[in-house]
Amino acid sequence: MVQDKRLIVTLTVEEFIELNKSLDKEKTVALDKPPKPTHEIRDNIYLEEAALITGYTQKTIYTKVSRREIPIVSAGRPLTFSRIQLNEWIAKGRPSIAEMIADEYLNK
Repeated sequence: MVQDKRLIVTLTVEEFIELNKSLDKEKTVALDKPPKPTHEIRDNIYLEEAALITGYTQKTIYTKVSRREIPIVSAGRPLTFSRIQLNEWIAKGRPSIAEMIADEYLNK
């Protein structure tokens, strides 16, 4: 009935009731599915979001960037971080960049 291309005014009462029932079923099925995110989470983030993820103040993050203790994507203005790299860095126990490079070198 849903695939029928006739105008709604040409339907009989029984056909109209059947159409409404089928539409209600589709509506409830659609409501049971989780909603799709309206936007994807982007990987590149800036200082404010990095501070929220790490729990550091912005001043501490600037210090860690200058000491090469935190992974960054771009050291220019504005500072750019990778959300994935920050989460991996936190999961590894927040090692310095030198420790990460040494660990990567030894694992190869």
